[in-house]
Amino acid sequence: MAKEKHPILAHGELYVEPIVKKKAGGPKKIPHEYQDAKLRILDEIDKIHDKIISNAEVFMKEKIICVRMEPKFEAKSYVPTALIQSNDSMKIVGGRKYNYFDGQGEQISAKLYFIKTNDMGIRNLRSTLESGSRDNIETWRNQIGSIHSLDLLEPDEKVMGFEEKWDHGSVEIVLHPLGAESDDLLKLFYETSNIAIERTKVRRYEDGLIFISANCSKNEIEKIKKINPLRAIHPLGRVDIAPIREATSENAPQIKPSQHKSNISVGVFDGGADVSVPLLNGYVNANDCVETHPDLDYISHGTGVCGVVLHGNLAGKSKNDLLEVPCLSIESYRVLPLKNESDFELYEAIDAIEQVVKTRNDLKLFNLSFGPIGAIVDDSISRFTYVLDRLTYDVPEGETNPLFCVAVGNDGDLGFPFNRIQSPSDMVNGLGVGAYTIDLDGEKQKASYSCIGGGREGAKIKPDFLEFGGSIDRPFVLVGTKPNTLAASAGTSFASPLVVNKIGTLMAHSENIEPHLGRTLLIHNAERACHLTQEDQGYGFCPDNVHEILTCEDKKVTILYSGTLEPKQTVQLPVFAPHINRVAGNVTISWTITTIVDPFVNDPDAYTNNCIEDVFIPHEMTFNFSKYGHPTKKLNLLKKDSIIQASELLDNGYKKSNFPVSHPSKKYWEETDLRATDLKWDTVISKYQRMRGASLLNPAITLHAIGRNDFDARELKYFVAVSIEAPNFEGSLYDTILQNYQNLAPIEIRNINRIMVNAN
Repeated sequence: MAKEKHPILAHGELYVEPIVKKKAGGPKKIPHEYQDAKLRILDEIDKIHDKIISNAEVFMKEKIICVRMEPKFEAKSYVPTALIQSNDSMKIVGGRKYNYFDGQGEQISAKLYFIKTNDMGIRNLRSTLESGSRDNIETWRNQIGSIHSLDLLEPDEKVMGFEEKWDHGSVEIVLHPLGAESDDLLKLFYETSNIAIERTKVRRYEDGLIFISANCSKNEIEKIKKINPLRAIHPLGRVDIAPIREATSENAPQIKPSQHKSNISVGVFDGGADVSVPLLNGYVNANDCVETHPDLDYISHGTGVCGVVLHGNLAGKSKNDLLEVPCLSIESYRVLPLKNESDFELYEAIDAIEQVVKTRNDLKLFNLSFGPIGAIVDDSISRFTYVLDRLTYDVPEGETNPLFCVAVGNDGDLGFPFNRIQSPSDMVNGLGVGAYTIDLDGEKQKASYSCIGGGREGAKIKPDFLEFGGSIDRPFVLVGTKPNTLAASAGTSFASPLVVNKIGTLMAHSENIEPHLGRTLLIHNAERACHLTQEDQGYGFCPDNVHEILTCEDKKVTILYSGTLEPKQTVQLPVFAPHINRVAGNVTISWTITTIVDPFVNDPDAYTNNCIEDVFIPHEMTFNFSKYGHPTKKLNLLKKDSIIQASELLDNGYKKSNFPVSHPSKKYWEETDLRATDLKWDTVISKYQRMRGASLLNPAITLHAIGRNDFDARELKYFVAVSIEAPNFEGSLYDTILQNYQNLAPIEIRNINRIMVNAN
């Protein structure tokens, strides 16, 4: 007997309650005695001064110096703010990771901060340390004792991602924000490098960073890396697209006759599209964003991508088949080829994307199946990635945030680290899509060409998931550029628009689904493969049937929540599971949380300014009782004997925890461990717990918003999907939830005809 299907439930946010939490954890042991650290830093200030006097680097009035912290001192509470609070001539302008070798020869990773200062600021710091005027301030002593060293960023530390055989090519140069001196900094760059202005493209942003795309030789890089305000320089790969094999016979299917098209439009940035072919005609509107003449290979690529957004994979279809009228329409934006063939970082294309997204407020879902070839570099963020993350975050109040789906790249067959994902798929506010194929046994396998993770800080799990991308043996069948023909290819270029097709389908079938909720649902329902690593698959294989995502069963129910967290706010999301403690056997609760955050390009190690910390509370009446020097007792206060024991413990000096026990128990972890194990600061959280029904009572998930980089005042948007699976629940869990929580409502699943408008 088939299981009855019901629409998933929405409006869980109506039951969200704010709570007040106390801070956990205690002070960390400071690694250096204050007096010893002070003397060492004074010596290091002298060395910096000597380098400035001897012109060891190319300096300006404003200098960039490095405060290198000891390992495990990367939490926001250890940012060396005391240094700049005591000195008006100092300002933190960013950060990154650095590596060094300890006494045993082991490579250690730690955090450094870039400080903008001048000669006066350096003298003032020396004077403060020598005078001892702040020796009695605990915060000052602790921060001085937490510093590994004070120095300059070595020229070779600024150069990253270059192969040994690299001799010349296109690079991206990132300069520190120097405020009023920015124009002088650019002048210094050209004078030092001897690069002609016409060989460069320059873009500035409100945070002060300057991005320069330039053609460079190895000798010119040697000059550039000695510029003190240089933050980073990394190579840029050429633009490449998946080759497409066009068919010669007219064997394409047709679309059912209709005078209508969908009013849900998505944007496709690519090499253009031939909108005259029948499978696109009437459903794709072509826009030219560049002055160049269309290129046939790019047109073929863009036509194929648009066809995937509209129709998916056409494998198995022929002229005898009739396709349904697409539930999406497309605005195709031709941003390739570029006018400047050496513009490998695609500045011209990025400019066009910024313009389109800012002006077309009706478009909220976009596909990008191209980018500069070359693996991401952890300590540098490309302008392309930053722009997409910024465009996603920066929307007027009340507006829907756009979602970008981006192909991760096709260099997966290269050796590590050159097989890592490519920008801008490393964006933290969007989807980076990898590719799978199907083997001879019909099993899904990661496509060998699909680039692997991990991603950068803020989105360490990349790709987000794998979608079908095809292979030589089982190609992706596309719309051809000749009338009524098909084409074939393989690549992440086609996996990404297939994800756009699926999210667009979710949006078409329910107005409750906006793009980022669609992103959440796809990750929540991704199928993890035990034979693949997380770096290979991310969260797993993208679901095949998105219509199934919008429904649930009597004993497996999915609820949606969305909302905004105030700065530092903690809220409790109820897991709607009435009478769950009566269920025999196991109950599985899974949840996926996605957020949209403010990117901080000045610090790749702290790129996400905000995040959510989640805690699962399985039983609302189970508490910890603790006393210093004694083992902690966990008691269920619904049990009579536990109530008696709790009273005895309190009489003996034990304290009851303010909140119920979490699962698994939350320990006081170091910031490094929280990032690595709990994925703190990532924009996606996806977890599950399987427990006995008897151990559950009104379970809940708490969400706590935190910020850093002085962005504690920013609100944080979140989207959540929670599923409860209780196979042994007596009766219908779905109906029981609706009876007990009447503000929840099944999403409205609408007929596609309701989104159709006149095609003319």
